[in-house]
Amino acid sequence: MRKIEVGVVVAALWVLSAGESPWAPRAHGQAAAGRGAYVSIGLGVLASEGARFADGADAGHANLYGGPEIFTSGDFRPAPAAHVAGGYRFAPRLRFQVEFAQARTLRFRGMTNYPRAGAVQPSTADLRTRRVLAAGFYDVGAWGIGPVIRIEPYVGAGVGFAGYRLENFVQRFPNPDDPAGYLRRGPAGEVPFTGLPAGSGRSAAGMVTAGVAVPVAAGVRFDLGYRYTDAGSIGTGAGGDILIVRYRAGGRTELEAPINETIAEFRTHAALVSLRVDF
Repeated sequence: MRKIEVGVVVAALWVLSAGESPWAPRAHGQAAAGRGAYVSIGLGVLASEGARFADGADAGHANLYGGPEIFTSGDFRPAPAAHVAGGYRFAPRLRFQVEFAQARTLRFRGMTNYPRAGAVQPSTADLRTRRVLAAGFYDVGAWGIGPVIRIEPYVGAGVGFAGYRLENFVQRFPNPDDPAGYLRRGPAGEVPFTGLPAGSGRSAAGMVTAGVAVPVAAGVRFDLGYRYTDAGSIGTGAGGDILIVRYRAGGRTELEAPINETIAEFRTHAALVSLRVDF
């Protein structure tokens, strides 16, 4: 799902909320009354869009890929995530919060496309990510589903920054075009590989969200939501040493040399379940 699709989803929810609920023609009034602080804590599943690693900025070293037609492309596996937030309601429908979120390690699985290195060039990496955002929310209203259940739709957006640590980035070459060439296997079948330097950093981040809150007690709500986050870019370290492991008749050879950074855009989707408590 791209940014334009997220915008359509949010806009559709907003338009729908302007009228009466399709589940119950009777409105239940405003989503909340008065002002006050609240806290929120939740769990979810974080999934990223596909990532393509390519050469980044020139820091005076060699490029890894050497051209836009060569890259590593793949996906990060979904991972559990958690967040905690503190907020304040300024008006019956408007609230603001500051939140911190972190995901467990996301495992990257992809393919590189170096010439003459074979059709299968598996690449793996591990990513840890965290996020701090300031976000505003508009609580649309309250709709009834039957005589008991009430839901309170909301939309929101936020800005902040996302930090990351990318490590264990390895490119392997099990089936090169020339099995006896420079990418030959070792005497015991060892696969030649290239290890990229670890990288870490921080990028500006933006988020849009939509969801519903379900009151379960006085001042207590379960939030069920979806989020799209543009977390900027991630990459390997600029000027870090690449490790090139190859095999020759004399055995294993290793070469280390500094390279420029490699980067990829990082966009995520998340499904969240939260408990929100008013004070």
